[in-house]
Amino acid sequence: MLSFQKILSILLLAVLSYQVSAVSVTTRGVRNQAIFGIEFPKESRTYYGSEAGVQSISTQEYITTNFRVIELNIVTQGSALLRIYYSRPLRPGELQQAISDGLGATGIPGGSSIIQRPLPPQVQAMADRAAGVSEAVTVTEVIKEYPIATHAHTIEFRIGSREELLELHQELKKHWLKEPAFFEGGQIVSEDESTGKEMKPRSLGGTLFKVEE
Repeated sequence: MLSFQKILSILLLAVLSYQVSAVSVTTRGVRNQAIFGIEFPKESRTYYGSEAGVQSISTQEYITTNFRVIELNIVTQGSALLRIYYSRPLRPGELQQAISDGLGATGIPGGSSIIQRPLPPQVQAMADRAAGVSEAVTVTEVIKEYPIATHAHTIEFRIGSREELLELHQELKKHWLKEPAFFEGGQIVSEDESTGKEMKPRSLGGTLFKVEE
């Protein structure tokens, strides 16, 4: 019989494995080797694009009056932009702190009365609404306001965690840059799992990336 300590160790490893594998990568997951795909939970959330058409893969993080956002952008030939992002409501005081930091970067002293002064009522009201907005939005829904903001030529997906987005970015970047990896049976494996011990370049084309959550 397994000891209690060994059982705990196995359970801990299972949890860690789940946490670090929020994005699965399948080499040759797309029959057309010139195309790569990204699939998200729910049938209506998929993206397929041409490897040759990718011009840049980037991430950026910023705040609005309601949310802190980190987004992954893939620019391709043509007019469409792929945007995948994670957002969360601003915490109390976070917007004011950001404004304070911005003023400090311009050389205004940290104790300036400009920084200590309350935010304009309209700005503060928008920040206070963040909690209410978050209750109406699920972790994967994209909100668009028509006709105020049509987001023309933008394909958008929202995912459930910051870590998941960063993991997806790393995998996409490694394949686009053709960073070498160990392969076994046509799939990427760790060095310990590789029998040939030969590293080959990754390829964005033909690869299917699947966001698990």
